[in-house]
Amino acid sequence: MKLRALTLQNVRKFGGKSVTIRDIGDGITVISEANEFGKSTFFDALHAVFFEKHTASGKSVKSLLPHAGGAMRIGAEVDIDGAHYAIEKRFLTQKGASVTDMARGTVIARDGEAEDWITRHIGAPDQGPTGLLWVRQGVVGLEPADAKPAERDKLTEVRRDLLSSVAGEIDQVTGGRTMDAILRRCAEDLSQIATGKTLAPRGAWKEAVDATRDLQAELDVLDRQCADLADALGERRKVDEELRRLDDPGEKARRDADLRAARAAHQAAESHAQKVTAAQRDLDIATLQLGEAERDQTALAAAITAAEEAAQLLTQSEPRHRLAAQTLTTARDGETQARSTLTTAEAATKSLRDALALADRAAAAQRARDDIARLDSTLTQARAHITARADALARIAENTATPDHLTAAEAAVAAASRLRTAASARAAHMTIRYSGALRLSQSGVDLPGDVPIALHSGQDITLPGIGALRFDLPQDAGGTGAEQTQSDAVAQEQTALQACGAQTLAEARQKAQARQADDHKAHLAGEMLRTLAPLGTDALEQDLARARAVLDAAPETPIRAADSLRPDLDTAETAQAAARAHLTQCSEKVASARESLASADASLTSARSQKDRADTQAGPQQTRAPRATALRLTADTARQTVQTLAAALASVQADAPDAATAQANLTRAEAAADVARKRRAHLGERRADLSARIDTRADEGIEERRDEVTGQLQTACDTAARYAAEVAGLSRLRDTLESARDDAREAYFEPVQAELRPLLRILHDDAGLDWESDSLMPGALRRGAEVEAFDTLSGGTQEQIAILTRLAFARLFARRGQHLPIILDDALVYSDDDRIVKMFTALTRVAADQQIIVFSCRQLAFAGLGGERPLILVQDLA
Repeated sequence: MKLRALTLQNVRKFGGKSVTIRDIGDGITVISEANEFGKSTFFDALHAVFFEKHTASGKSVKSLLPHAGGAMRIGAEVDIDGAHYAIEKRFLTQKGASVTDMARGTVIARDGEAEDWITRHIGAPDQGPTGLLWVRQGVVGLEPADAKPAERDKLTEVRRDLLSSVAGEIDQVTGGRTMDAILRRCAEDLSQIATGKTLAPRGAWKEAVDATRDLQAELDVLDRQCADLADALGERRKVDEELRRLDDPGEKARRDADLRAARAAHQAAESHAQKVTAAQRDLDIATLQLGEAERDQTALAAAITAAEEAAQLLTQSEPRHRLAAQTLTTARDGETQARSTLTTAEAATKSLRDALALADRAAAAQRARDDIARLDSTLTQARAHITARADALARIAENTATPDHLTAAEAAVAAASRLRTAASARAAHMTIRYSGALRLSQSGVDLPGDVPIALHSGQDITLPGIGALRFDLPQDAGGTGAEQTQSDAVAQEQTALQACGAQTLAEARQKAQARQADDHKAHLAGEMLRTLAPLGTDALEQDLARARAVLDAAPETPIRAADSLRPDLDTAETAQAAARAHLTQCSEKVASARESLASADASLTSARSQKDRADTQAGPQQTRAPRATALRLTADTARQTVQTLAAALASVQADAPDAATAQANLTRAEAAADVARKRRAHLGERRADLSARIDTRADEGIEERRDEVTGQLQTACDTAARYAAEVAGLSRLRDTLESARDDAREAYFEPVQAELRPLLRILHDDAGLDWESDSLMPGALRRGAEVEAFDTLSGGTQEQIAILTRLAFARLFARRGQHLPIILDDALVYSDDDRIVKMFTALTRVAADQQIIVFSCRQLAFAGLGGERPLILVQDLA
């Protein structure tokens, strides 16, 4: 089947209109129009006329209804097996379907019969190849991204049916139905005793494995219990032997005798230690008394010496204090006189400064008058330039005749002029010679007389009082392609002139010159403004306000000139500085004298305090010598007592036994007796525990149970091993059969690989595809040694491979007698400039014996595809 024409009446955006695509060729046909033209509407309408029942009212049909509603009609002209047919359907209102034999001009089927005829000759949407060959806008892969599972299953079945028809039935290729039955039986047997990719045990195998694990765990417990019973019997024998040793009468008598001897020796050592302690205490008391007597003697000597030194220091401090007081009084008198001199100098300086300030304000007022005049003039000029620049920029904003727009307009006008000249040269012409007041018109514009007018097919000329004259010229009279080219050039000419805001090229040039002049004016005004007001007019206005404020603050009474005041002020300031320096010197002398007096005062106070403390400690002068003599006699007596007591302590210590050794021996003997007692009690308790454990294990019969579990474990292990061997065998059988089937399926995909291989090499010299056996979809792209999963490829590469795969599918359909056009709606949107040219080459190669219809809004990009550009006629419905 080949599509020759498509007509839409009152469909979607073509509400109230009839639009027809005619002269669709055998090879590549490109319908390249701007966005919003209605290309997707053509695609959806084509799908509806072939695959939607005329009685359908679902969402896909209702989406074709225009906003104003009404009856929709979609018609298609097709060639099938050398015959030409017209298929027409009306939806929603005045529903109907018909098939017309165009050669005989008769309707051969209507409504339900027409639907059956379409299904027989073109196919159903879920059975025929259109799901593989017709690519909707936005579809990148072989299936829509939002396709439902049922739709994906149908598309997979279409691919499977196609490949099976050209490569042979899949049962024959893969070993027949017997292999499938064996594989299914193998899988069923495996599923009974194993699960998952790892073939984990299940069913009877899992029961055997679980029983092996449980019995092994129970056997481990029984082994530990038997070992525990043997350990308990051995340990009880050792406990009985140790108890016999501890209860031996001779051993017990030896321990008691040792303890009594240790206690007697310890008591004797303690008695002698008490005597040594008493002698040491008497010696310590006498030593303390000697130390006290020596400290009293030393303290009195030190106090007498300190009192004599304090009296000498006080005698030296009193003259220094009197001299410092006199020096401070003299310094304060000098400071008072210097401060009076500074006050007089400051008053004179202030008076002269006030006079000079008045003089400076008068001079500033004069400068402010000059600044005001200058700033007023500058501000006026700046504001004028601001206004001029704003006016120029406003005109520039309204004037769209930029140099780029003018260049484009000149090129478009030149191209349109060339095409008009060429069209006029080859078109039919007519010349009107008027004899009365009536005039012929076209589209509301009167036609001139005595001028050759080019005629075009479909041109309407209004005849006043008669009607309209329509010209239907033969193909060679004008040429559809040439008319379309000229129409495009005129449209580009009008678009370029409109971009300049002009009707003619001369007007566009005038507007461009005016824009250039305004741009120069704006630039010049900006430069002048930057020269006059580099910081802006606000800064000028602020300077003007400050100058006026200075003028307003100027004094009104005459004053003395500043030049005559400055020498006097300099003299006064020099005198003031000298007076301040003299005052500073006097103040420093006062401060120094005050510090000297404070130091002398502190020294005098310290000397008096020190003398008072020393006199208090030393006592009255007449008692110091007798007190020193008495303290010396007391110390000598205490010294003799200490010597006597030290000799007595040494005598007692010489005969003392070793108390530490006696204590250690007693501790050892008591610990040995205690250890024997505690060990006897512990062994008694341990023997009772061991006897209880032995009695319990003996009653449980654990040794007999261990022998029984050992036998059960061996049986379970044998069963589990048998199932493991069965799983291994089934697994090897399954893998071997699947490997054989995979090898056979290489031949299954060879027909589509053979068609696809030369197309892929247009993009990549060494490229190839790996196919998924289940989904019959490309799984990976091979480029040399590199293999990339299909879903990891870029959007552009996925789209290119999907389109090439559709081209291969189309050739396979043709090999089995199904010829359907490939339809691409805004495809190759992700391809770069280099890849899109290569894709055009692939499309052109397949188009040698395959009809391909391409819808695209990318007019420039698809100019390199070539092919035919059919005529699209749009008319208002009567």
